[in-house]
Amino acid sequence: MNLSMAVNNITFGAKIGNIPNINRIAGNNLPLSNIKLNGYNAFIGGDVYTPSGKIKQDLLFLGKKLVAINDFNENEINDKINYVILQDETVAPAIVDEHIHGGYGISFHDSNESQIRELLKKLAERGIGGVVATTLPDSIENIRKQIDILHNIIHNQKEGEARLFGIHLEGPFINPLKKGIHEKEKILVPTVENYESMNPKDISIVTLAPELDKGYNLTKYLQEHGVIVSAGHSIALAKQLADAGIKQVTHLFNAMSPFHHRVPTITNEGLVNPDVVAEMISDGVHLAPQTMNLVMSIKTSDKLVLVSDALPYAGLKEDFYMNGVRIHIDENGVAKNADGTIAGSMKFLHDVAKKLIDTTNATFTDFIRCACENPAKNIGVGDKFVLKEGSEPIFSVWDNKTTTVEKTFINYN
Repeated sequence: MNLSMAVNNITFGAKIGNIPNINRIAGNNLPLSNIKLNGYNAFIGGDVYTPSGKIKQDLLFLGKKLVAINDFNENEINDKINYVILQDETVAPAIVDEHIHGGYGISFHDSNESQIRELLKKLAERGIGGVVATTLPDSIENIRKQIDILHNIIHNQKEGEARLFGIHLEGPFINPLKKGIHEKEKILVPTVENYESMNPKDISIVTLAPELDKGYNLTKYLQEHGVIVSAGHSIALAKQLADAGIKQVTHLFNAMSPFHHRVPTITNEGLVNPDVVAEMISDGVHLAPQTMNLVMSIKTSDKLVLVSDALPYAGLKEDFYMNGVRIHIDENGVAKNADGTIAGSMKFLHDVAKKLIDTTNATFTDFIRCACENPAKNIGVGDKFVLKEGSEPIFSVWDNKTTTVEKTFINYN
């Protein structure tokens, strides 16, 4: 293919003359996986995510900073510009998963630092730009030990790793009546004393059962310290969430009292209250496509957060033990304990994008909003995932035909 013809056949905002260097064109030169954000890089010819939908835009980066959109002249730039020619691809904020337990045999709950760093690299390679490491109910001693490990990683991130933005304590402050696969013996009463005894650091989210939080003392304490309180594994009524001022629910519909037509429950509150953030596991197993359509038709667009709830053996297929509980993978790839209770997911968020779009009313824009933009804002790092001039965004390039991630670019500022 003639190079000038190939470039001229692409519509883009910048007025390109003699191209000084081509990094990629129709897959014939350097693959996108080899592109580094060093010097000037212009991503041209592709789509770019915006909250209102994908549009054609050209993006010029200097290092990891987005310095121009649609309006730059290479003749005014003294340095060489590397042109990344996108054809049927979209640039979008990278995925942020606020509820993920691990993957590839590695657990955020009890694996060591080197193993977790290996997992973060694998996640980054697959389009996950940031995560909130999610733990399980356990003894105070074990949780304290793991918090220390995660704290060290959070404050010493290394090149190639997905950003670890904080810790999500899913328990141990849950209701035994909605414990799911978790062991009853590892559940603790939600008190400030129990929480503080864990020597908590970098806690972003705590999932708890508000009906067991006497006087909502722990809830209020966490809120005062900037921690998101998410009601989950709970039989709470809607009124109890409202009285406690709780504005998030953990994996809507799962491990909670069902929707009730006369006495509003935690599910009612998560589904109907426009001020409450609702996590939704989007693997097609935990919620039927019709249920996901219902949620998406009701929830305020910026209050729905897609999560994976990925288990430590997500990405693999064999049975395993998680925190002392044997998990069996059935013939459909669904993880269950011995009594048939569904555990978390065996899929990551990047794995479910295409299925979600194919089986529900969700568009690619909906997916990016709910799996990237909303969770980033929810945990207070939204500015790191915005494609605007002057930003240093964490972003991915997606293949439009396969809805798969080709490359993720992560900064560590």
